[in-house]
Amino acid sequence: MKTMSLTLGAVALLCSTSAFAALVSSNTIGSGLKSATLQFDFETGNAHLVTLRWDGDLNGFQALQMVATQVSGAQLDYQSFSFGNFVTGIGVGGDYQYGEGDLWPVENYWHYWNAEGMGAWTESMVGADVRMLSDGSRDAWVFGSSVMPQAVPTPCVMALVAGAGLCARRRRA
Repeated sequence: MKTMSLTLGAVALLCSTSAFAALVSSNTIGSGLKSATLQFDFETGNAHLVTLRWDGDLNGFQALQMVATQVSGAQLDYQSFSFGNFVTGIGVGGDYQYGEGDLWPVENYWHYWNAEGMGAWTESMVGADVRMLSDGSRDAWVFGSSVMPQAVPTPCVMALVAGAGLCARRRRA
């Protein structure tokens, strides 16, 4: 039984460290009964995850503004047009990327992705100021690539990995 637990822990640890992006930071901001996550993927491979909590209505652009004002060191740059806002720069932690989609190859901009619950990611067909977040929704911003957001470990996977490590350490002692 001990061997099986250690094996399962090792498999969970291996899967969580090799199949996921480099999760650099995870923050929770706001308050309320609803929650959604925003993921930011930078060209460096770093990913930042922010869980938002709110009541009432919240669109994707308002969620970005919450991150910019409530996460220490976060930054949001955008251009306003009659049809909405175009996000040009996002910074979280020590990562920052800026682009307007004007350099070849024309990928140097923030690609906007959406998912509901644990559903599949789809590239957004509407701007962030049009998309209304719902309880359990996920939004992602990926810079410089039209590839879907990286897989990042969820908090429960991180807890499983930590628990497996603690169990293995206790058994050795």
